[in-house]
Amino acid sequence: MAQGKASTLKREIYDSVMNDIIEGVYRQGEILNEKQLIEKYGVSKSPIRDALIELCNEGVLVSYPRYGYEIVRINEKEIRDIVEFRAMVEGECLREAAASMSREDLEGLKEYTLSLSHEITADFPVLKHWENNTRFHLKLLSYAGNEYCYQVVEKSCGVLTRAYAQRNWERRGSCTWKMDCENHLKIVDYLLKEEVESGVRELQADIRSFLDIVFPSFGSLMAGQARWAGR
Repeated sequence: MAQGKASTLKREIYDSVMNDIIEGVYRQGEILNEKQLIEKYGVSKSPIRDALIELCNEGVLVSYPRYGYEIVRINEKEIRDIVEFRAMVEGECLREAAASMSREDLEGLKEYTLSLSHEITADFPVLKHWENNTRFHLKLLSYAGNEYCYQVVEKSCGVLTRAYAQRNWERRGSCTWKMDCENHLKIVDYLLKEEVESGVRELQADIRSFLDIVFPSFGSLMAGQARWAGR
């Protein structure tokens, strides 16, 4: 029982620290230490250390003995590599899934996609939209039935969530454009019409458009925002 409670406490602290990183309470490069977290959460060192070690194992933090835990900076190459990895893996998994998905599966996916459409408001910020975007991609990936691919892509999405939040948190409060699911629906509609390769191309373009949001240039900023506004 005591071990179960310790594990639950560790998970709560892990989730809280991760959420603070995503929400911009802690920034990339900032140093966390056990003492400040013990004071913040009012718990013993053990669950704090266990949570920090897990965050280190996942590449969120890096430990410096007798100094603290630095929040890892996610560099541009890492983000681009992850996006390209996702485009390749999810594209191939979509081809695999399309061979076995029934029309009922596709209609259900279409309803699920529509359920993720929301307008960004103070109660539904940009980051929440990104989480819904991730849910669509993981739902689509699940039809391929490859658990390993699912787990690796899910982890990759977690890294991109941090990148998205940490590079855009200061803009979230001013975002008011309508976020629907137009491009995701295009993917489903291509599958309904048995135009699988068109669906794969749309899916890969949808994944790669993440770069236009995280690394906007004068030439791509409006195009990137317009594409995301159509999700």
